[in-house]
Amino acid sequence: MPSTRVQFHEELENLRHRLLRMSGDVYWMLDNAIKSMIEGDLDLAKRVIRADDSVDKLDLEIETACMSILALQQPVARDLRLVGSALKAIADIERIGDYAVDIAKIGRRITKNGFYKPLVDLPKLTGLVRQMLTDVLSAFVDHDVAMVAQVVDADDAVDDLFHAQRDYLMGLMQQDNTVVYLATNVLFVAKYLERCADHVVNIAERVNYIETGSLTQLVESHQAAAVNGE
Repeated sequence: MPSTRVQFHEELENLRHRLLRMSGDVYWMLDNAIKSMIEGDLDLAKRVIRADDSVDKLDLEIETACMSILALQQPVARDLRLVGSALKAIADIERIGDYAVDIAKIGRRITKNGFYKPLVDLPKLTGLVRQMLTDVLSAFVDHDVAMVAQVVDADDAVDDLFHAQRDYLMGLMQQDNTVVYLATNVLFVAKYLERCADHVVNIAERVNYIETGSLTQLVESHQAAAVNGE
């Protein structure tokens, strides 16, 4: 029989692996939701939508594991921050998955009503969000606080690109009413991607909290940027 301490560390490691798996599943969903829309791939859109069940299951498993660790192991210091942050992070990860499903459904709707046209560079916006998610996972695995700050800063580029695409699409709809249906749906997708980036920032702040014990600096910086933005 393993000692209580060994068992505790095994439970923490299992928790980390589940978080990474859940994040990886959501990364796949987001990437393929956009791909399904651009390529008009109804089968891929369906796979993205179905994948949400697996993410929801992991969400429940991780929450249950966290509550068990808190009740039975009574972690302290960094271990307690890890468990508490996991409970917070899964809400953000699960929400990104929900946005991926929303995007896949929009892609399915567009495909059934015609063909997608590249009104704005959604792949570029998606790439920025994907890179943020990749970097925050690397920061979590490598305990890299510098990478956390980089993720938070990257959100500015996402916001700038979203604002540019939003303004362009609104102007396009005013000029040409034949594109209103498509442009409105593309605008929703761009907004969902921008919100995904905000959730990645939330995860980054939790990683920072795990490593430093402080949320204040990153939170204040992000709030100041939000106030000064649009």
